[in-house]
Amino acid sequence: MKNFRPAFRFAPSDANWWIWGNGLTRNTVSATPFLKNTCQQMTKIETTEWLKGRVDSNLYCHSAATQEMAAKLADIYGVDMEKATLAGLLHDCAKQMSHEELISHAQHYHIRLDHIRLAQPGLLHAPVGAKLVHAELGIADSEILDAIAAHNTGSKDMSRLGKILYLADASECTRSYPGVERIRDLALSGDLNSALLTTMDMKIRHVLEQKQMLHPMSVEARNDVIKEIINHIDQ
Repeated sequence: MKNFRPAFRFAPSDANWWIWGNGLTRNTVSATPFLKNTCQQMTKIETTEWLKGRVDSNLYCHSAATQEMAAKLADIYGVDMEKATLAGLLHDCAKQMSHEELISHAQHYHIRLDHIRLAQPGLLHAPVGAKLVHAELGIADSEILDAIAAHNTGSKDMSRLGKILYLADASECTRSYPGVERIRDLALSGDLNSALLTTMDMKIRHVLEQKQMLHPMSVEARNDVIKEIINHIDQ
């Protein structure tokens, strides 16, 4: 899986209502706050501008594409659309921090720094991103924050939102690595756990090929999905 990293070719259309683009959605004005009772201050347009201040145009393209894919999957799997689009848009907000910044923020937010994260600080962009979304945007919804925090490694007992964010990140429309079409087909057909297992296997294979350390959270996540598949078959 040599080309697993995103190949950014184009921005997804912002015609669909779930893509905020300039902060406007159909039948919505830009000053309308999202997720009432979750964030009282930031509007959709302000959130988009906040993200644009943290990532370059390529990564913003990926974030918007992940948001679009998350919306499609939310519709298929009965997940709250607003939560899915928000998690999809913001999941990589800390992706372009330096390793030093990631470790510093992890220490500040008391994120566990195990030996694998210290050796491969890029893994920290997910949990650090979740903390930033909470601290700077005021988003306190635990399901959104947990999904963002584990979108790269996966985790044990992932929520349905966490699962679709994991899949959306790996299968959005700008991804072009070998096998991505198979993941999209499984995900869009309604076979959530098969799509997850296929994605996890590809990502783990890529980590092994790169001679990197595999985080235990990824193993726990995969084992959990296999257990769910077996339990479903036995029912």
